[in-house]
Amino acid sequence: MSEATKVDDQSPEEMEEKPSIFSRLCGIFGNRQKRATIVPASTPATLVGSARIAPATQVFELRLGNVALEFELDLPMSGTVTRGSRDWIVHVGDAYFEGVPEFLSIRAGETVLIGRVDDMQTRIFGFDRSVAERHVKVSNVRGSLTVESLEPDRATTIAAIASDRRAWNVRRENLKRLPGVLGRPLTELDGDDALEILREVNDILAAEAYREPNDDGVPGGIIKLPDDKAIVILGDIHTQMDNLLRVITEGGLLAALERDDVCMVFLGDLVHCEEPGELERMDTSILILDIFCTLKRRFPENIFCLRGNHEDFSPESGKGGVPQGVLLRRYMKERRGAEYVAEIERLFDGLAYIAQGMDFAACHGGPVRSRVTRDAMVNIRRYPGLQNEVVWNRLRQAGRLNGYGKGSVKRFRRMLGLSKEAPVIVGHTPMSATETLWRDVGGIKAHHIVYSAHTDRLAIMVMRDGEALALEFTPEPALDMLRDDIKTSSDTPGQSDAKGKAPPAEAEGAIE
Repeated sequence: MSEATKVDDQSPEEMEEKPSIFSRLCGIFGNRQKRATIVPASTPATLVGSARIAPATQVFELRLGNVALEFELDLPMSGTVTRGSRDWIVHVGDAYFEGVPEFLSIRAGETVLIGRVDDMQTRIFGFDRSVAERHVKVSNVRGSLTVESLEPDRATTIAAIASDRRAWNVRRENLKRLPGVLGRPLTELDGDDALEILREVNDILAAEAYREPNDDGVPGGIIKLPDDKAIVILGDIHTQMDNLLRVITEGGLLAALERDDVCMVFLGDLVHCEEPGELERMDTSILILDIFCTLKRRFPENIFCLRGNHEDFSPESGKGGVPQGVLLRRYMKERRGAEYVAEIERLFDGLAYIAQGMDFAACHGGPVRSRVTRDAMVNIRRYPGLQNEVVWNRLRQAGRLNGYGKGSVKRFRRMLGLSKEAPVIVGHTPMSATETLWRDVGGIKAHHIVYSAHTDRLAIMVMRDGEALALEFTPEPALDMLRDDIKTSSDTPGQSDAKGKAPPAEAEGAIE
C-alpha cells in the first residue's frame, strides 16, 4: 500500500549514545546536520527539514496542505505504554471513529513516504492537490518517529491534538458494550442456549441474504454482496477470539455494523486451533462457533462465513497428523450431545463457498483449476469435486505442481463476470509464519492471500468501490480484559471506569 522500506532497528537514544565514526568526524568538522526534537504544542509549528518527535509523544496532528492526519501510538486497550508499543497508526479522525476504520500502519523499522503518489493513501486520507506526490518521509525507529519534509514549498505543520478520543480507549469502550449489542456475554454458551441459537442460525442460512438460489430453490454456493456497503474480509481465524475482537472493536466498525453500513466475511477455518501444542484443544472451537452464531443471529445480513477445509468432521480435516475434525465431533458430542453435532453439520453444509462484490471475489482455498460455469458454482452442492477444490486448493509452487495458477485466476474472474484486474482474495495458505498478508502472490496481479490467525499480527482486507485496502493489527488479550472488567465491576459496584486517559506515570514515560 505504501512505499515502505526497512531501516536499522535501533532507537534514537542508542544511536546518540553510540555515534558512528563517520558521525563523530562530521561533528568534529562542523558538517553534522542537527535534527530538532519537537514536542507538539497546541499552536501548529511549521516543519522545516527533518525533526524527531519527542519520545513521550503518543498522538499528534501532521497537516499536509489542506489535509490533517492524526498519528497515534498503537497502544493496547489499557492505554499503557509498554516495551511492545512501537507501531503507529495514521488516520483522519472522524471517519476512523465513526465508520469502517481505514488507516496507515507504520511498523517499527519502517520508513514510509506519505503523499499522492500512493493511490491507497490518497483514497484513505482524501489527499487533494495541496498535498505533494511525496510530501513527507516518516521513519519509525523502535517506536520513535522522525518526520522529514520533502517539499519545502508545500505547507507542513505539526501540532498537539486536544481531543481525548484515542483509538485504544474507543476500542475498549466498544469491547465493553459488545455483549450488550449482541445480547449475550462473550463466553461459551450453555448447551440449551447454544443449540437454540445454532438452530436459529441454520434457519437464517436456509434463506440467507444475498445468496443466489440453486436449481433446488435453496441458497447456492455464491454470496452476491451489495455494492453500497463496505466489505471487511478476514482470513482464517482458527479459534483466535482476540483477533476477531481486535477487528470488530476497532474504530467505528461496530457502529457501522449497527447502521447496516458494512458486511464482514470470514474466509472459513473458524475452528481448530493451530498454535503449537494446542492442535488437540477443542474448547476454543466451541467458543468461536458460539460467538459466530451470536454475531450471525444479531447481524444476519452483515455477517457471513465461507466454508473452509476445517469446517468438516472428516479425518482429512486437521493438521500435523492430528485428525481435528474427528476430535471436534467427539468433543461436541460429549459436551452437547448428538443433536448439537447434527446441527453443526447442517451449519457447515449450509455455508457458501464464494463471496462476490463490486468487482472482487473471495473464497477459502483458491479458484478451481478446470473450466466451470457460474451455474455449476451456484449448484456446487451437486459437485463434491468442486467443493473440494474451492476449499483445499493452494497456489502452484515448487513442490506443489498440482496447485492453481494465473490461468485459474483469470478463468475464475471471467466465470464470475469480473474485470481482468478484479481483486481475488483467498486464505488457507499463509506464505510465512511471521507475515499475515501477501499481495499479488505468485506474480498474479490483484491476487491476495490474507491470514488472520497469527497471535502477534493479523491482517484484514477492506473492499470499497472495488478497491482492496490491506489493514494490519496487533492482537491483544481482549477477552481476558473484558472478563477482568466484569469482575472488577462486580467486586466494586458503583465504581465507573476511566474514560480514556492513560495513567500519568506510564503515559508520560519514554517509549522503550
